[in-house]
Order: sequence, then structure tokens, then C-alpha cells
Amino acid sequence: MTSSKSARAVPILALLLVQLIFGFNYAASKVILAVYPPVLWGGIRLGIAAILMFILAFMIVPKEKRRVDRSFLGHAFLYGFIGIALNQAFFLLGLKYTTTTNAAILNTLTPIFTLLFAIVAGAEKFTYRRGIGFLLAVMGALVIRPFEEFQITSDTFKGDLFTILNCTALALFFIISRKFLKQNSPFWATAWMFLFGSIVLLAASVSDFSHAVPEVMTHTLWIAIFYNIVLATMVTYFLNSWTLTKVNPSSVAIFIYLQPVIAVLNAWSTGGELPSQRVLVAMTLIFAGVGVGVLKKV
Repeated sequence: MTSSKSARAVPILALLLVQLIFGFNYAASKVILAVYPPVLWGGIRLGIAAILMFILAFMIVPKEKRRVDRSFLGHAFLYGFIGIALNQAFFLLGLKYTTTTNAAILNTLTPIFTLLFAIVAGAEKFTYRRGIGFLLAVMGALVIRPFEEFQITSDTFKGDLFTILNCTALALFFIISRKFLKQNSPFWATAWMFLFGSIVLLAASVSDFSHAVPEVMTHTLWIAIFYNIVLATMVTYFLNSWTLTKVNPSSVAIFIYLQPVIAVLNAWSTGGELPSQRVLVAMTLIFAGVGVGVLKKV
């Protein structure tokens, strides 16, 4: 493999790893949200992740790349607020107040919003190839989920709205943060964004502090917390930040369509649940969409 092909392959592998981790994170988050208030957990999660990221950053990021000036801190706060605090709060609130089916289907809006924002901002150009790729991936994501079960009722409306806002915040973050991440160490920048994001969420959840320590900490809860903080926060956000310096924002976002495929494969590997014909068709559409829309464009 030539160096140029290797350079293209590494971001793709990183994005695949991100979606693999996120594909299992819904289950871990559900376990945690049964014990913690959503916004409070978001603040705790980001605060612990920030501490760990700073420890690692001082070990692996060269001193000359550890900027701490007014411009850097201002941008880190802005992107930490939009891409970390709002993203986490809306995601967790959406997951708590709507159904898994609704959340899974509505989350497919993230790549669409990302592409639209990128085109409006002049960061990317629309091409028929990319449009076809997105269309195929959307069709696959809708087929793989029981779309006929999707319904907006008074019981789920609040959660559905939070989920849409989560998609909007993440898509906006993908677009506006790219230049900042390319100019700085993604690892160092992510640590600061975690810090500012945690401060915002903890300040917003002061009234819930009495729930910060659950009465019972089960083994399942500990595993879910570890997975949620180390893998689904530190690893995924850093890899997303790093890949944004290598590929277009819409290319990062379209990989989100792989999450339902991973969920199906997980059900098959752990529970012996064989994929149905519907699922196989959906998986084919999703892989085709990602391939057509991204793989030769990154």
C-alpha cells in the first residue's frame, strides 16, 4: 500500500472505530440514565474525561503545541459549548424522553444537516455522486429500523425535539470547528473542549447534585460508566476531531449510518439473532451509500 493510500485509509479506519464504539453506546447510556439525571451525567462524564485527557496531553503533546492564549480559549469554549455541551445534553435528554426507534431514525438527520450546512457555508460542493451516496445511506438507515413504528406523540415529542437539536449541534460543530482543529493539536483542543463542556453542563445541573452518587453501584453500572467515559467520550471525540483535520465534515458524518448495522451485528453475535432479509437489504444500501458518497472522496 502506497503512502497516499495509507493516508486515506487511516481516517476511514478511525471513523469505522468511532461508529463501532457508538453502536454499543446506546445500551451503556440506557444503563447509566436509569440512575443519573441526563445533564448531570453529561457534566460528570465530560469532567472525568477532561481530567484524563489533560493528563495524557501533558505526556504526549509537545509543549509548543499546547496553546493557552485568548484566541485558543475563546474558540475552545465556543466549540466545547456547541459540539460537546449541547451535543451531550440534547443526546442524553433525547434518549431519556423518546423511544429507541425514534432516536435511531432521527439521528440519521446528522449527516444530512452536515452536508447542508457545509454547502451553505461554502465548505463543500454538492455533487451527484455524493447526493446518491447520501440517498442510498438514508434509505438503508430507514429500512433497517422499524420505520413504521416511528411516531411523534405527546409522550415522545420532547425527546424527539431534543434528538433533532442534538443532530443540529453536532452537524454545526463538524463544520465550524474544522479550521480550529487543523491549526491546533486535536488532542489538546479536545481536552479543553471537554473541560468547558463539563463546566456548562455541571452549572446547568446544580439542582441534581444530590444524585451524583447512586445508592448502589452495580458491576453493570461500573462497566457502562467506563465504556461511556473512556471509549464513547475520550476515544470517539478525539478521533472525530482528528479525522476532521483529514477529511471533509460530510465524510465524517456519513459514517453515522453504520451505527444501526453495528447494532444488528451485535444482536447476531451475542444473541444469535439472525439478520432478516429486510436487514440484509438495508445493510447493502448503507454500505453502498458510504462507498459511493465517501470512500473515493476522502
